[in-house]
Amino acid sequence: TKLQVSKSKRTLTLVENRPIQLNCSVKSQTSQNSHFAVLWYVHKPSDADGKLILKTTHSSAFEYGTYAEEEGLRGRLQFERHASGGLFSLTVQRAEVSDSGSYYCHVEEWLLSPNYAWYKLAEEVSGRTEVTVKQPDSRLKLSQAQGNLSILETRQIQLECVVLNRTSVTSQLMVEWFVWKPNHPERETVAHLSRDATFHYGEQAAKNNLKGRLHLESPSSGVYRLFIQNVAVQDSGTYSCRVEEWLPSPSDAALQVDTVVPNATVSEKAAFQLDCSILSRSSQDSRFAVAWYSLRTKGAGKRGSLGVEEQEEEEEVSEGEDSEDPTERMVLLSVGPDAVFGPEGSPWEGRLRFQRLSPLLYRLTVLEANPHDTGNYSCHVEEWLPSPQKEWYRLTEEESAPIGIRVLDTSSTLQSLICSNDALFYFVFFYPFPIFGILIITILLVRFKSRNSSKNSEGKNGVPLLWIKEPHLNYSPTCLEPPVLSIHPGAID
Repeated sequence: TKLQVSKSKRTLTLVENRPIQLNCSVKSQTSQNSHFAVLWYVHKPSDADGKLILKTTHSSAFEYGTYAEEEGLRGRLQFERHASGGLFSLTVQRAEVSDSGSYYCHVEEWLLSPNYAWYKLAEEVSGRTEVTVKQPDSRLKLSQAQGNLSILETRQIQLECVVLNRTSVTSQLMVEWFVWKPNHPERETVAHLSRDATFHYGEQAAKNNLKGRLHLESPSSGVYRLFIQNVAVQDSGTYSCRVEEWLPSPSDAALQVDTVVPNATVSEKAAFQLDCSILSRSSQDSRFAVAWYSLRTKGAGKRGSLGVEEQEEEEEVSEGEDSEDPTERMVLLSVGPDAVFGPEGSPWEGRLRFQRLSPLLYRLTVLEANPHDTGNYSCHVEEWLPSPQKEWYRLTEEESAPIGIRVLDTSSTLQSLICSNDALFYFVFFYPFPIFGILIITILLVRFKSRNSSKNSEGKNGVPLLWIKEPHLNYSPTCLEPPVLSIHPGAID
């Protein structure tokens, strides 16, 4: 065996909700006809051995491991075999802190025996990728403006809490107001606004009869104003606000796009469909922007000349840096949240048909498929919601798993079928020649014999003989001697 798998080690640090991209490189193989089975494992500090995530057999069949089943990874896994043949990728979408661990691949090399049975020739384990998933650094920032107010009784005071920045537009905020009373060391809650925008009174509101005098409004995103009406002397104190920011868990993402991979094989000039199914959404008021992409390996020809080690160096990701996406994306068609169509991609122009079958199901049909359409496709969905000011903003986005489409070339289908099967190849291109030669020789021999026979059965000038010469008899009159019969050759055999 000449099987060699890359042993280089990597360290990958990323924040939650980002994809974990893992690569497995076969540096050398025994035969160009080798097939590979790839098994992906993760090792946690608390485990003695690695746990199986995913297995792809030498025949490209998928099998989920126990770890994927237990941790609910099935909907977040994406496997890809690159065009080079020796590079395999596994992507864990929407990473969580619990996904941290040491990842590696186990490669098995399979060959086809002379009796057309597959057997495992060798196996080898790759180097490990240490993955650390952390929560994002908080970018929450509040206005620190301070001031002293002197208000006459029965007037109204305004307490403003302004959020200048937040970590994510999808985060939820909990706002709470406190007051420190003179000669009272502990703060007391006046009111708070929960993450689901529910207003609650605090213990101070019950003491000073504030329930009927509090009023809350939010004129814009991140601006919260608390009004105390008909103020009294006992309302004096030092007021402040506190804000908590809550991010959605990657596993609890509201927007989910169907990740089933319905690979399809179609004939040339036929049509194939690319469905985009939205499984769940954040709100009934959501609108969606949908785009379909063709996924191609970026710089496939150029990258093919690089060594495996150089490719791995390019794919190294350090802390705080984003990995470069090796996939080139070409847009087929995009539809905005306002139902405005974008331009069609030039290779597919005039061959696309869009359908909205339901509020959560979109379909793109590609007509008159040609072999150049073979590849992977995906749909990208953006969820848009209206703000309190009736302005639409993008809440989140999600992309489906790749859909593999293969378009058969009718002109080369028979040739590829014959060449892909050794028995059929010999039957078509080897065995007919000796059989045909033997048949020709047999026909010539039969014709030659029949020709000689016809010549012998003909007389002078080709006239058939009707009479046969009698043989000559020599008789001796002597009785003592027996008669002698002498037969002379006649005209025919």
